Amino acid sequence: MAETFTKAERLCSQKLIDQLFAGGNATMAAFPLRVIYRLSDRTESDAVPVSVLISVPKKRLRLAVDRNRMKRQVREAYRRHKQSLWERLEASGKRMEMAFICISDEPCESSRVTGSVLKILRRVEEAVAVS
Repeated sequence: MAETFTKAERLCSQKLIDQLFAGGNATMAAFPLRVIYRLSDRTESDAVPVSVLISVPKKRLRLAVDRNRMKRQVREAYRRHKQSLWERLEASGKRMEMAFICISDEPCESSRVTGSVLKILRRVEEAVAVS
């Protein structure tokens, strides 16, 4: 599997975003990130098993430079460590919409963001295995 983050993997559909944030979906946090995800059955038209949204609120990080850096760090960490989650979802016949939301008030080091993304992906994998 290629370590890329393509347009097809980005969560862009307003309908799916509204369903994700409507409530009743699973959530977990690993500082400096919080994730909300929703599992559903996979259909023939689904190009990828996971669609991802990355949000860094202006209320948290005021400078655009810091917001862009945080988004870049999360994208990079997800891109490099997504393989096991993808394999688990493909084996189970499920698909997932996932939103990473920054909850830190200060910029973080890349190693901390990567550790947080890894922890979240492991916990999401365990949740997929149970359901």
